[in-house]
Amino acid sequence: MATPKPHPIFLYSKLTLHWGFIVRQLGASAAQLAYILPPPPTVVGAFLNPLARILGLGEEVSPKAGPAGSRAMRCALQATLAASAGLTGTVGVTVSSEPSRISAALYKTGGDYSKAVRQPPYLAADRLLPVQAEGYAASPGAKLTIAWLLDSNIFTQCLKTEVSIKELELAAWSVYRIGSREGIASVEKARVVGPESLEAVNDGGSFESVLYQPVECVDPEPRAPVSEVTLYNIHYRESLYYVPSLLGGPIALAPSEKPAGFTLKGGCKGVRPSAMPELTLTYSMGVV
Repeated sequence: MATPKPHPIFLYSKLTLHWGFIVRQLGASAAQLAYILPPPPTVVGAFLNPLARILGLGEEVSPKAGPAGSRAMRCALQATLAASAGLTGTVGVTVSSEPSRISAALYKTGGDYSKAVRQPPYLAADRLLPVQAEGYAASPGAKLTIAWLLDSNIFTQCLKTEVSIKELELAAWSVYRIGSREGIASVEKARVVGPESLEAVNDGGSFESVLYQPVECVDPEPRAPVSEVTLYNIHYRESLYYVPSLLGGPIALAPSEKPAGFTLKGGCKGVRPSAMPELTLTYSMGVV
């Protein structure tokens, strides 16, 4: 069977965060540290969550999904060319807090109901409700733009379900949470852009973007307002990203007053909506 021709679709949503979000760092256990910005898989999940409901897809877990969890998420990640996020506007700082939020639930740190029912109440509580500290990114009122570039042919072929532009656009307008269920957000603006309205950034080409970029794909312009931040990539491996930020670091980020300038490296691709060049995404051709 011939490989279908790539059909890139670009989704973006401009969000207002109500208080922040929780996206756990890989490798953290007893102290669940949070990333300072939503990593690419979390961005994909933010769009897929409403899209799966629109398409009537269930929550079935696929053994092949791995960290993705569900078959729909596995298909979405398989079809992803790039996904990113960035702080925009003039207000709203994102601060990654120390682990201080205490959570307790059966599915965390080995709760055991069968053993707990045979224990006295003062011992059973410890088995039923083990606790652990979780960090979070506090960003009340912050403006966050998220963007997802996917190959719709790969997506629909994997899902075995047709997905229309109208359904994708409805999903972009219906994003309501980032990361865990507590990360509530409100959409201010959203759009879906088809391949006819997308432009390529050539090798060595310069561009400006408000979205974070993988370090292996770009060089920031001299004195560009960027910070290096560790996030996990679309394959759940920790990677470095350049984040446009007026002030920033691993603990706190403030939005830049304007997009940061970059130059595209060889071996990578850059794509942007023709009407919104500040939303340029880049990705390594050796990774996807």
